[in-house]
Amino acid sequence: MNNADFLKEMREIQSICDKAANGENVFCPKCGELLQFFGVDSGKHPGVFCPNNDFQVLINLKTKEDR
Repeated sequence: MNNADFLKEMREIQSICDKAANGENVFCPKCGELLQFFGVDSGKHPGVFCPNNDFQVLINLKTKEDR
């Protein structure tokens, strides 16, 4: 994978996360299922997840003290 391909894929992943976090319906790029977004207060690790475990993006959050 060259740099251009890597950057394109990263932009696509960021777009998926942004849309899911904004409440839009976003579908798994692998299987087509509706992705699930779990926020900070969900009780689960924050991120975007495929119900079939085909795709996931974990979101690591830092508090002001961690910065």
